[in-house]
Amino acid sequence: MAPFAPAPLAAALALACALPVLFPLDAAAQAAAGSTMQLAPIVVRGDITAGGDTAGDMFAATRSRSGSKTDSALIETPQTINVITRNEMDQRGATSLVQAVRYTPGVIAQYGDNDVRYDWLTVRGFRPARYLDGLLLPFGARGYSQPRIETYGLERVEILKGPSSGLFGQTTPGGLVNMTSKRPTADRTNEVFASYGSFDQVQTGFDFSGPADEEGKFLYRLTGVGRTGNTQFQHVDDDRAFIAPSFTWQPSANTSINISAQYQKIDSKGGGGGPVLPYAGTMIPTAAGYIPRDRFVGDPDYDRFKNETTMFGYTVDHRFNDTWSVKQTARYTHVDTDSRRVQIGQMATPTQAVRYAWAFPEDARTFQIDNQATARFDLGGSKHTVLVGTDYLHETSRFTESQLNILRNPAGTGFALFDVYRPVYGNLNIQVPPDGLRINQSRDQLGVYLQDQIDLGRLRLTLGARQDWADTDTNTWRAAGANDDNKIRDNRLTGRVGATYLYDNGLAPYVSYSTSFQPTAGTTRTGAALKPTTGEQIEAGIKYQPEGQASFVSFSGFEIVQNNVSAPDPVSTNFTVQTGRVRVRGLELEGKAQLSKAWSVIASYAFTDSEITKTNATDSAGQVGNQLAFVPRHQAALWTHYALQSGPLAGLGAGVGATYRGSNYGDLNNRFAMKPVTLVDAALDYDLGRLSDSLRGASAAFNVSNLFDRRYVASCLSAIGCYWGSERTMMATVRYRW
Repeated sequence: MAPFAPAPLAAALALACALPVLFPLDAAAQAAAGSTMQLAPIVVRGDITAGGDTAGDMFAATRSRSGSKTDSALIETPQTINVITRNEMDQRGATSLVQAVRYTPGVIAQYGDNDVRYDWLTVRGFRPARYLDGLLLPFGARGYSQPRIETYGLERVEILKGPSSGLFGQTTPGGLVNMTSKRPTADRTNEVFASYGSFDQVQTGFDFSGPADEEGKFLYRLTGVGRTGNTQFQHVDDDRAFIAPSFTWQPSANTSINISAQYQKIDSKGGGGGPVLPYAGTMIPTAAGYIPRDRFVGDPDYDRFKNETTMFGYTVDHRFNDTWSVKQTARYTHVDTDSRRVQIGQMATPTQAVRYAWAFPEDARTFQIDNQATARFDLGGSKHTVLVGTDYLHETSRFTESQLNILRNPAGTGFALFDVYRPVYGNLNIQVPPDGLRINQSRDQLGVYLQDQIDLGRLRLTLGARQDWADTDTNTWRAAGANDDNKIRDNRLTGRVGATYLYDNGLAPYVSYSTSFQPTAGTTRTGAALKPTTGEQIEAGIKYQPEGQASFVSFSGFEIVQNNVSAPDPVSTNFTVQTGRVRVRGLELEGKAQLSKAWSVIASYAFTDSEITKTNATDSAGQVGNQLAFVPRHQAALWTHYALQSGPLAGLGAGVGATYRGSNYGDLNNRFAMKPVTLVDAALDYDLGRLSDSLRGASAAFNVSNLFDRRYVASCLSAIGCYWGSERTMMATVRYRW
């Protein structure tokens, strides 16, 4: 692939918006121009996250940028936003995005939490777009060139529910996941840790931050993680390295420039993911019983997964006066993945499988830039926060899929049958098959958006609109011929309107209507480009934030309708189809509270009713009326943590939680239903500084997932497409902060 170069349009936008930010008029120049503008001083604090909450102390967040692209109170945003803070992730011992969102209502991990490659999620019935620091992460033509974001490098995770194209452009109706990276802090903070856990997993990391000079104009942060070890599955390991330097320059009280980078490498022998297993042996036993949960059905000498992710970006903030401020964020991302796997093609007998070898590397390069101007002013009896912005995205991706090589005996006669109960490995000398498919795809999207947040006393109004122009060019080559070029040119106007009423007692009822538009990356099994999706949602609810308490409760009811919904192809689950129109209705409740310095609680519940109301083709499978895949009707979670503050055991904390996932289907034909499952988690932690002043800053923690080692199937897409859920997993961590 040729080196990536930003489009001229993007460069022009960047230059136009950067000039007034990087080179603001000084006082003399303003005077010469006849200006009487006086810049009001502001205090820039590095320990404040992008959401506006203090990172170190908050358990229940009260502010967010995801709902409005401005620092806004959650209670004033007329849309559901679930926030997982750094404090909560540390308390529950979350080391992946899937673990971080485990207690969030309406969010399902499609393949459980034992895949070291990707974080596949469903939010309100749809696969969400994933953002980092407000910019979309790469996806690729088939979705394999995704970065797996290291949670230790995050300050928080925010899930914005419902259509959000009025601000972000490329979102599904279910919502989006926006992760916030750690950034330099004005206060010096240092941390190192070491962990050891199940499957001989060893992990070490560090996080250093603070001022680089006496005046505090130069701030730095350096975060890193190294991990090695095995996984739940035989012959599948998890080796990775992550490093994230970040540097902030504050030349004045009104200007801040941040430059940041990330590099991550994942190298997993064994293919990185859970093995794809038959329905008989996982969902139901065969005469030989259940297939062991650690069973590996690939080939140790062939299966491999590698992912290298590199990111470079910057953010420039400048405040002109009390009214106007501007912000520009840009990032370049390169994701290079190489995947090789041996998988089951069919079961020849209840215990013996016919397998095939294949390879599917993918590479994606993305450049994005988001330019924002914000004006805060009074007009009559109302206060306004007006946001005007334009963003641009360019992504190129290259996907190669090999032909499927059915494994045969070394002599070349007959299939090499694999006994899933008594496996034999490494006797086939498997080579990478010849290419069978190549896809080169280029995506461009330009968006212009406008939003007004209006304060009318107790009433808050949010009005927003966005116009998008999206181009997708897909070139497909097949070894069997029938090559084609698909070009999609589309544009769409989307938006949101919402109202919130604030009562003195902390209650805030709200209602909103929003729409979505998403140029869908990827192709169908036949190589045709996927169509853009459109959706709309009506949501009403009530939020509660008691004054003087660190707690937040939200309750919402919603209805979503979307056209051109993407889902696994029932003929071959490695591909995607678009089923037409679906409807999702539901209720969601979430409460997070720091009831005291010692006691914190999370409680959530979701009821989700999904239905396929129309298909694009002849509904020979009878899908109309069926439920969507990975959407349980009922979901609930409860977590509580208490730390002793006095007595001989002062400093000892304990947490326990349970998550319930109701029955749901893994396919649109609703043939494969996963049974309900309840999983229990637990945690113990201790402040070692309570033992001696010499240990001040040191702590120890012990976290357990699936405490009772419940056996369950995370998902089942087909008769040979089932995945075991995670076994009991334990992790002990020693941490030192100073």
